[in-house]
Amino acid sequence: MNLNGKSVARGCGRFYLPLRRLGGIGLLCLTPLAPLPAWAATPPQDDEAPLEHKRHFEIPAQSLASALLIFGQQSGLQVSADSELLEGLRSPAVAGRMSAWDALDRLLQGSGLHWRYGEPNLVSLFRVDLSNAVSAGDMWVRAPRIRNFQGEMDFDREIIERMPAGNGDITSLLKMNPNVQFDDAQLSSKTPGEIDPANVSINGAKYWQNLFLVDGVGMNNDLDPAADASSAVSMTDVPGRSQGLALDTDLLDEVKVLDSNVPASYGGFNGGVIEANTRQPSRELHGKVSAQVSRSQWTRYHIDERDQQNFEDSTSYANQPEFDKLVLRSTLEGHVTDDFGLLLNYSSKRSTIPLKGYNANTYDAPAEGMDKDQTRRIDNYYLKGVWQAREDLSFEGALTYAPQDNRYFIVNGRDSMLDIKSGGYQANLRAIWDASLAEVTQTIAWSRMDNSRDSEKDYFKGWRWSPEKNWGAPGASSATVLSSEGNYGDIEQRQTTWSYKLNADWHPWQVLGSQHKVQTGLELTRQNAYYDRLEEFRYGSLLKATSTCSESDWCSLSPTPYFAGKGQAFTQLNVYEAGKIEFDTTAWALYAQDEIAIGRLTLRPGLRLDGDDYMDKKTLAPRFAAEYDLFGDGRTRFTGGANRYYGRNMFAYRLYDGRSALQYKLTRASGGADWGSPVRTLNNTRFNQLDIPYDDEWTLGISQMLWSTEFALKYVHRDGHDQIIRTQGRYLGQPASDDLSTSYYTYTNGGSSESDILSLTVTPQRRFELAGTSSLLQLALDWTDVTSSNVDYATAVSETDLADPIIQYDGKFMRYSERPADNFNRPWTARLTTITEIPRANLTWSNFLRYRAGYRQILDTGKEVDYQGTPVEVWEEEDQSAALTWDLRLAWEQPTAKDQALFVNLDVFNVLDRVSVSSVNSSGVPTYEVGRQFWVEVGYRF
Repeated sequence: MNLNGKSVARGCGRFYLPLRRLGGIGLLCLTPLAPLPAWAATPPQDDEAPLEHKRHFEIPAQSLASALLIFGQQSGLQVSADSELLEGLRSPAVAGRMSAWDALDRLLQGSGLHWRYGEPNLVSLFRVDLSNAVSAGDMWVRAPRIRNFQGEMDFDREIIERMPAGNGDITSLLKMNPNVQFDDAQLSSKTPGEIDPANVSINGAKYWQNLFLVDGVGMNNDLDPAADASSAVSMTDVPGRSQGLALDTDLLDEVKVLDSNVPASYGGFNGGVIEANTRQPSRELHGKVSAQVSRSQWTRYHIDERDQQNFEDSTSYANQPEFDKLVLRSTLEGHVTDDFGLLLNYSSKRSTIPLKGYNANTYDAPAEGMDKDQTRRIDNYYLKGVWQAREDLSFEGALTYAPQDNRYFIVNGRDSMLDIKSGGYQANLRAIWDASLAEVTQTIAWSRMDNSRDSEKDYFKGWRWSPEKNWGAPGASSATVLSSEGNYGDIEQRQTTWSYKLNADWHPWQVLGSQHKVQTGLELTRQNAYYDRLEEFRYGSLLKATSTCSESDWCSLSPTPYFAGKGQAFTQLNVYEAGKIEFDTTAWALYAQDEIAIGRLTLRPGLRLDGDDYMDKKTLAPRFAAEYDLFGDGRTRFTGGANRYYGRNMFAYRLYDGRSALQYKLTRASGGADWGSPVRTLNNTRFNQLDIPYDDEWTLGISQMLWSTEFALKYVHRDGHDQIIRTQGRYLGQPASDDLSTSYYTYTNGGSSESDILSLTVTPQRRFELAGTSSLLQLALDWTDVTSSNVDYATAVSETDLADPIIQYDGKFMRYSERPADNFNRPWTARLTTITEIPRANLTWSNFLRYRAGYRQILDTGKEVDYQGTPVEVWEEEDQSAALTWDLRLAWEQPTAKDQALFVNLDVFNVLDRVSVSSVNSSGVPTYEVGRQFWVEVGYRF
C-alpha cells in the first residue's frame, strides 16, 4: 500500500517513525522488555485490514526462518526475506489470538529486523543500518510503547519469567511501575513466612479500590478486604483480602496495569486496573515441572535488640523467627485437534511457620508440648480450553480453583487451632466474533469466593491453672498461669457472582478527514453475599471462686492457687447464636468511547454509566484523553486527560449490621447457682445506603525521543471524594433506636484524599552489546504526595477527627485531613531494571534496584499549641534513612533435547543486606525490612 506515494514499513513494537529520523533515535526494538514504557505516534491511516485482522496463532520457539513459514500459513500473508538476514536467528514462541501485525512483531523480537507491507498480502523483511539511517527514505517503523495515552504498562511473559519472583504473586510484579506504592509492612523482617499477595495503592487510592481482572473477569473479594490477619483470632470477624484469587504468575501470559487515562470499558475502581491474562495452549504437546524453595536459614533477619527475645519466643503470626517455603509448579498443554487446545496448570505454595504455643517465660512443659506450627497454603488448579470454530469465531473457557488455607492458633491453650479459608472458584466462557462491522466479545462468568473460619471447637474457656486444668503447665502452681481451651467457632463468609459482559470494538471508519475507533459495551452482574455463624459458640467470662458447682462444663472444684485453693466458675456466659446475614445485589453498566485521529491529534472521549441496587445509585463517569504528536514524527508527544473513576462499596458495611445482635448473655451469682434469663446484646452497627466514592483525575505528560532513548514525563493529580469512614451515629446526629446500642457505629461518605504523582521513565531504545552479551534497561522515578482523612473503612473515626479540625503538622497549621497518609506514601522512589542475556553460558542475569525515601512516621505528639485562641493538636513527622534494595535473578538453562531443557533460577532479594526501617511503633521501636534472602527453583520443561 502507499502513504503519499511511499511504501510503509513496520518494525518491532508500536511506534511509528520515519526512518530518515533513525539517526537521532537509534534502533526502535526493545523487545525482551516489551512492557517497559515507550509511547506511540499516530499510525498511518491506510487500509491495513490483512494486518489488523485478528486470528489464532500458535508458533513454537524455533529458528526464525521456520517460524516465518508457519506465520505465513496461519496469517495468509506472504513473507519475503533474504535468507542471509535470517541465518542464525531464532524467534520466541507466539501463541494466542492477535493481529498479524502483533504476531509478526513478536516473532521479530530481538532480531534487529523490520518489516514492510508494500503489496496486498506481501510482507518484506529488511535490516536497518543505523549509521546511514538518515538517507533511508520515508518508511515507518514500530517500537514498544505504553498504551492508552501514557496510562497503561504491560508486563509480558518474558518479564514475568525473568524478574525475581519470590512468592510469585501478581502484585509483586508491579514494583517497576512508578505509579504503584506498596504497603510499608510488605517486606517486614518479622513476617517473611507469609505468602499472601502484596497490597498495592495506585495513584494514592485505597488498596482495596483497585480492580482485579483475570481474562477480563473480575476477581475482587469485597466481603471485608480491610480486615487484617489480627482478625484471625477475633470472636466475630474473619481476615479478608482484596485480590480474591491468589493466582501464581506462572499461569500468566501478561499483566496489564492501567493507572491513569483508563478507558470507559473499565469501572468499579478508584485506584487502577490490574488485568492478568492467562496463557494460550501451545500447538504441540509441551509441559513443565519445577520446585522452588526458601527458608529462614537462607534469610537474614533484622530485628531491633529490644524485640529480639520476644521475637525468638514468638507465639504470634506477627513474629516469625523460622519458616520453610515450598512452591510446586506444573503445566501440561497442547492441541487435541487443529482447532481445539487445552492447558492444565497446577501450583502449590506452602509455608510452615514454627512458633511457641505457650508463653515461654510463664509456661513450663505444657501437656501438648511448647511448640506449635502455623501454616499457609495456596493451591491453583486451572484448566483452559480454546476452540477456533471458524476463521471469524473463537471460544475460550476456563475453570479455576484457587483455595487458600492459613492455619493459626490461640495462644496458651489446647484445642485452639483454626483455619482461615479464602480464595475460591471461577469459571468463565468467552466468545469472540470478528463480524463485518465490529469485533464482538461476549463473556459469561461465575465465581465463588470465601473469607471463612473453621475452628477446632465451638467454645472457649479461659481457666486458671489447677490440678484438673493443668495442661498449660502440669508442674506449675503459679496463680498467673492460664489453662485455656477451645476456639471461637465456625464462620462461613461467602461472595457469589454471576456476570455477563458484551463488548464491541467497531472497525475503524473515516469521516471528514478523521478516523474513528468506537467501542461500546454493557455489563450485568448479580451477586450474593452472606455472613453465617454455622453453630452456636459459647465463651465464658467473669471467673470467680466457688465451693459448689451446679454443672461441670463451666465450673470446676479443683483447687486453684489463683483463688487461694478454692474452685473456679464462670459467672457470665456469652452466647453467639448460629445465624445468617445475607443479601443479593444487582449491578449494570453501559459504556461508549470514540478514539478520534485527526492528523497529529488523537482524542478519546468516553462515558460510563453504572447503577446498582446495593446503594440504589446511578453514576455517570466522563473519561477523556488526548495525545498530540508535535512534529508528526513521533519524537515529541504530549498527552493529557481528565477522568472520573467511581469505586465499589464493600459488602462489609451491610454484613456487620446485625452481627452483634446474634449475641446474648447469661449470668449467675456463683458456680452453684443456675444461669439467669438471657439478655440480648443490642446491635452495634447500622447499615445505611451511601454514595459511591469517586476519584477525579487530570493528567499531563510528554514523551521525548533523544539520543536513542525515550524520556517520558507524566503528572497525575487525583482528588478523592465521598470515601467511606466508620464512626458513631451520635457524632452524625443520628441517635440510637431501641434495637441499637447508644454508641452504635455506622458508615458515612465523610472521607477524602488528594494525590500528586510525578513520574519520569527513561528507556533506551536499543540493546547494549558487550563481549557477546546483550542488555536492556529502564530507569523509573516518582515523586509522590498523598494526603488522606482516614486510614480505612474499618478504623473508627473519633468525634474530634470527624470535624476535620485544625492541627499543627511539622510546624504548619492545616486541616487534619491534609496531613500526609501514613502508608503507601513513600515521597520518592528511583527504580532501575536491567536484563542481561549471556548466550554462551545459557544464562540470563536480571536486576531490580530500588532506592526509596525512608519510612515516615506520622504521629500525634500529645502536645497542644495555640491557634487563634484555640488549643490544637501537634503532629510531627519522623523520617528514617533512605532505603536501597537490590534484587536479582540468575536464570540458567541447559538444553537436553529438542524443545526440552533443564533450568535453575536463583533469586536473591536485598543482595547487599541493607538495613531499612519499614515501620516504627508507638514506643519508638522500629521494625526493619527483611535482609538478604535466597530462593532456588529447579525444573524441567519439555
